[in-house]
Amino acid sequence: MGLKINVFGKSDKGMVRTNNEDNYCIDESIKLFVVADGAGGHLSGEMASKLAVEVIPEQMKHMLIDGQKMQIGKYNPKFSEKANMLTTAVEFANRVIFEASQKYPKNYGMATTCVAVLFNDDKTISYTNVGDSRIYLIRDNKMSQITNDHSLVQEQVRQGIISAEEAEKVEYKNILTRALGSVENVEIDTNEIAVNNGDYLLLCTDGLLRMVDDPVIIRSIIENKEPQKIVSELVGLANEKGGKDNITVVLCQITREEKLFNKLWSSITR
Repeated sequence: MGLKINVFGKSDKGMVRTNNEDNYCIDESIKLFVVADGAGGHLSGEMASKLAVEVIPEQMKHMLIDGQKMQIGKYNPKFSEKANMLTTAVEFANRVIFEASQKYPKNYGMATTCVAVLFNDDKTISYTNVGDSRIYLIRDNKMSQITNDHSLVQEQVRQGIISAEEAEKVEYKNILTRALGSVENVEIDTNEIAVNNGDYLLLCTDGLLRMVDDPVIIRSIIENKEPQKIVSELVGLANEKGGKDNITVVLCQITREEKLFNKLWSSITR
């Protein structure tokens, strides 16, 4: 059985912001998908997120295709080599953004959230996240967040200071505890999971999540099935609800193709 990924992405500035500080990357050649939401004022946030979605795939290609050996930080034996490569690529992007913010006064303080998914083989994915952009796994019509937000409000929820319901009403949702470029060495969450036939992976910025509830997202997936239709509808719904922030969505649909031999044998024995 071969793995097939049907993917579509879209970014929109929304209805309130004058510019779009989100960026995303779909690189089907190495099965890598990245979403970033920049911060820093003026055009700095846009630059930070743009650097993230350019540097990460570039470094991954150096390692995967060119055979370049590179490891930033300690190699984590709990994860695959590809997962360690992805962590290294994200850490490299962090340093590039941090150095750019230090070198140019107009960019001082720029940073970005980042989520990245790398398909390892026909069974598993590696993924990383920094900040409050999210990755969701949609399986059997159920939607599960597989990343942890690095934000002040979610840290308070984890510590039991406020409830999840209270967290939805606070005014400081956008205060991050981690972001690429904010410090020279950032802590990156890395993980790996198995994927199944029929799964969807949703990478998105908070501009979608603040406007569109989870049940609406699931319904769109069930009804539309095709990533392009789903993503276009979700971005449209976020704007209809007010589009208070930039909106970026990348959706991967995972299916498995039978080997050619099995297809031929099936046609012969019908």
